[in-house]
Amino acid sequence: MGMSSISLSGDLRIYSAPKALLRHVQWSLNEIFQEKVSLEWVVQPLAAGTYMCELHWRSSGNKERASKIAATLKSWHFIRFEVREFPTDGGEGVLYRCTPALGMHQAVTASTGDIMIHENRILTIISQSHGYEVLRENLKNALGISWDEELECYRRGIEEDHSALWISI
Repeated sequence: MGMSSISLSGDLRIYSAPKALLRHVQWSLNEIFQEKVSLEWVVQPLAAGTYMCELHWRSSGNKERASKIAATLKSWHFIRFEVREFPTDGGEGVLYRCTPALGMHQAVTASTGDIMIHENRILTIISQSHGYEVLRENLKNALGISWDEELECYRRGIEEDHSALWISI
């Protein structure tokens, strides 16, 4: 019995990347997507000397790209970004967020985009949290609240620019 083909969609929002890394990001994305992706970089006014861009993709087949993109961009340390990927027919997706100060956060998402914390992770958090304040901080960390707070002003900036690139693979 053959495997059924899953259609995946995803988006990448680079909120700030230093000019010196733009070509490296471009080359890496070309390699990950196995085709030339021409990003439209726009000056990021919230972080001097940096640029922002947005990319959306839809692909037939189950070749996941979000984790490769996240690992590649994280390796340069100076980039703020979010990358998510999800099956187009519903189901769980994945979200990666990264900032220079906080590092990487990975979360499972529902088809609505909400962060989901699975039972085993909640049980681990409970067992490692001695006291209400520690439990509260561990749950906030699992939800990525600090990443949301740091990235929110950048999200508004990229929404105003709205120069997103769409590709189908």
